[in-house]
Amino acid sequence: MGLNDSSPGAMRNGRGLSDQWAETVVVRPRTTERHITVHKRLVLGFALSILTLIIVTALAVVLSVRFEDCGSRDVATGESGSRGSTKLNGSKGERGDEEGVQPWRNLRLPGTLRPRHYDLRIAVYMDNFTFSGEVSIELECINATRFIVLHSDRLEVDRVSVTAEGGANGRPANRPGGGAMRIHRHFPHPTTQMHVVVLHRELKPLRVYRLNISFEAAIEDELLGFFRSSYTLHREKRFLALTQFSPIHARKAFPCFDEPVYKATFSVALRHDARYAALSNMPEERRVLEEDASVTTRFSRTPRMSTYYLAWAVCNFTFRETTSDTGVTVSERTTLGAL
Repeated sequence: MGLNDSSPGAMRNGRGLSDQWAETVVVRPRTTERHITVHKRLVLGFALSILTLIIVTALAVVLSVRFEDCGSRDVATGESGSRGSTKLNGSKGERGDEEGVQPWRNLRLPGTLRPRHYDLRIAVYMDNFTFSGEVSIELECINATRFIVLHSDRLEVDRVSVTAEGGANGRPANRPGGGAMRIHRHFPHPTTQMHVVVLHRELKPLRVYRLNISFEAAIEDELLGFFRSSYTLHREKRFLALTQFSPIHARKAFPCFDEPVYKATFSVALRHDARYAALSNMPEERRVLEEDASVTTRFSRTPRMSTYYLAWAVCNFTFRETTSDTGVTVSERTTLGAL
């Protein structure tokens, strides 16, 4: 039988082999142009979303870096919302690096400088309850730094100067201009009750420097720092001004390193109305009558101590004086009468 002959078996079901093969083939629906368009749109939308996310992330990174740089420059130049111009003890660059990028934002002083002696002069005005003062602080540099940071609370700082005194062994500074250090800026940082001085050049370790600051403030009535009080004698109201520095309120009376670890000696001079008397920790050395009829009372240098031990008062009390069994002279101020 030839190849082209049809056999009865092959035609038994009424269909040829080609028809049987066709039944085994799965017929898939053809993708229409509409489906292709939808898929393209989904892919395009996904790609745009990824691209947008990348662009937004890049912009956020760039803006955050620029904001941080601007903030650092503002603080370094004293333009962070404060009026003054100084920076705390830092050493490398205007951003500082000793206890963080901005050490004056810490609650503790950075420890790069150490006070050795305070020469403090205070003028007290009882008629309007204000005072002005000048403090000269002898500093020893522990670590190299371009920044001087110390405490100051509610004080209006006026003039600031820094001079090189010499080595820690007392040798004088051999520098042109008498050892004067150029100051870039100084500014207060009220959040941490600090005042910062930015220098053009670093202070060197094992060298002694002198920081001079003039300031003024009000004599408050809150029983902290340098405050005023009153009493009645013979139906007359009288006022006095005195200090309460413990634990951390000496900074309200003068710029200082107001932490107990920073011990130094103190020399105090109080200028006041001649109707008042002045007291301090140490015995009175002398009184000087000024041209405006006021009196300046100078006291002996204190032992080495923390700032919160320092005290003074301006009042019109009388006093009693006696000597103890060990030979110590004790004075007691009372309100028995006016001077």
